[in-house]
This record gives sequence, structure tokens and C-alpha cells, in this order.
Amino acid sequence: MSETSRPRGAAPHDPAHSMDPLTGTEPAVLSALVDGLFPRDDLGPGAVEIGVVDYLTRAFSGPYRDLLPIYRRVLAALDAVAAREHGRGFADLAPEPRDAIIGRLERGQLDELRDTDAADFFPIVWQHLREGLFGDPIHGGNRRMLGWRLIGFPGAQFGYTEAEQQLDAPIDREPRSVADLAADPRAPRKA
Repeated sequence: MSETSRPRGAAPHDPAHSMDPLTGTEPAVLSALVDGLFPRDDLGPGAVEIGVVDYLTRAFSGPYRDLLPIYRRVLAALDAVAAREHGRGFADLAPEPRDAIIGRLERGQLDELRDTDAADFFPIVWQHLREGLFGDPIHGGNRRMLGWRLIGFPGAQFGYTEAEQQLDAPIDREPRSVADLAADPRAPRKA
């Protein structure tokens, strides 16, 4: 896909990030985990639809590559707990038992992770979830700027009117990615 045909706000294709670092059931377990943390509801899309898994997959091939072994341990532990307690994989659980296991993960109460480098994992995934939901789409998440639309954030803009800068003033603009801003003819160009 060329830069000009890329959908607005989509991350540019990067061949270095085209290999999926997750294998087997890991993508499904990760999807179930982030879906449990930020599910679709009557207010809007959930983490999977917004692109959190895409964001993380891309980050595992780049800046978060050192965290991939920890994620793998956690995803395997979630699957093992689900299989032991419910007779099925974590990704196949109904929301209630899945959320109960996620709650135990949050509280550091999964025996499979005690005394490992993944024992304090929850703050990591919580941070990464927010990055994938609300970061600029150039990083692979926030698909179609759905996270920004959900919270009314306008994204990258050249500036704001005096009225928009007033306290609690609504900003009624289409969200823009950094990629949109760079492509705008008003953007400064290097000489």
C-alpha cells in the first residue's frame, strides 16, 4: 500500500514489523485479555477493535521486544489457569470467568506467576493497553482514531482558536494523526 493510498490515521506499513512475534494461541489469549480490560459496550468499541493487539504485536517486534518473554509467560499462565479451572482455553471463556482470572492477575494472585519476573505484570499491560487505545495511530493502535473519537480527543492539530482554548470548551474537529499533520500542505518542509 502506498503512502498516498493508506487510510487516514493508519500506521505506515513497515516490513520490519510484518512478522507476528506471537504464536499458537498467544494472539487469541492476548485479544481475550485486552478485551476483558476494555470491552466493547454501548459507548463504543473495545480494545481489540481499536487495535490494541496490533499495537502490541508491532511493539513486540520493536521497542517492547524485551517484554515479549514476560507476555508469553503471562499468556501461557492465563491459558493454564483457564484450562485447569474451566476445562477450556482462556480465549474461549465467557466474560465472567475470564474477568475473574484477570482480577486475580491484577492482584498478583496467579500461582503460575508467583516468584517470576511476571509476578507484577498487571501495571505493564495496563500501560500498554492505554498506549494502544489512545496513542497516535502511527504506532499501530488507535485504529481509525477510534480511541480518540471515543473520548473526544482531536489528535494532532496545527493550533486552536481562542474559543477552543477556553476551559471546558468542546473541540468539534475530526481527529488527526501525526501522519495527517505531516502530509498537510501547511506543514513546514525541510529545505
